[in-house]
Amino acid sequence: MPYSYETIKCISLKPQSTLGHPTAPPEMVKLDSPAAAVMTSFKTVHPITTHPELPIDVALKKMKTAGVRLLFVMNNADQIIGLITAKDIMGERPIQITRQMQVPRAAITVAAVMTPQPDICALDALAVRDARVGDIVETLNAQNRQHALVVETDKATQSQRVIGMFSTSQISKLLGYNVTPEVRPAGSLAALVEQIA
Repeated sequence: MPYSYETIKCISLKPQSTLGHPTAPPEMVKLDSPAAAVMTSFKTVHPITTHPELPIDVALKKMKTAGVRLLFVMNNADQIIGLITAKDIMGERPIQITRQMQVPRAAITVAAVMTPQPDICALDALAVRDARVGDIVETLNAQNRQHALVVETDKATQSQRVIGMFSTSQISKLLGYNVTPEVRPAGSLAALVEQIA
């Protein structure tokens, strides 16, 4: 027999109502805070996944609905085969594919623009345990990446399990300023060449 649900009586919100707050204010995150303070842990946050055959604009809509900027691309065995970000979808790659392969944007799939598994930046959970926020920022900027996965390795099987992720946007939000180096507009062709080199 299905459970019977009932409506709950609504009450009026009184004037001068206030918001409840945590009993202790959240600790301010700094560059020398433990790296764990800025890691998205998959023990508390469910990672959002997609399939490689999904059209990129459907994947982008999925990101917007979930409020994320990255999806894990999974195969039928539920293994990670890539990552795709909003930047990948809204960047140059889809335009290049449309021009080079003469296909409409609607035909471009996640597999065509994702970062494949061998190119994904991952950090060992043991190294992260003793790291500071500044170490993570330095690592991401040195790799010119916006995300880094955190993996645990099973000693017996050597298999990896992704337990969390760092993101420059999340770190910037928690620190209160942008942690990615800004590329200044080039004033001349020579300056542009110097920035690219």
